[in-house]
Amino acid sequence: MSHVKFESHITQTSAQEKVSETKVEKFSDAITQILRTEAAAKLKKLVYVFITVRQVTPTTFSYTVDDSRDQISSSAQAAIKTKFEEVFK
Repeated sequence: MSHVKFESHITQTSAQEKVSETKVEKFSDAITQILRTEAAAKLKKLVYVFITVRQVTPTTFSYTVDDSRDQISSSAQAAIKTKFEEVFK
């Protein structure tokens, strides 16, 4: 299971908000696929991982991964990092 939470305290225009929302949605969809693959590798139905994406400036984003409930592999962590950089940088 993937749970991507988006946090932003940046004032944006509606167009900028829409771009941010689209990025978060694209990232969330990719994370779901990565974690489905991870769950299958662990012979589980799903894994519980929570990801927080923070908007630091109108064009800068950061993320944190909380995999304390279900530890994910280093390859899944790398895939998440790669996808984040593709979507948000």
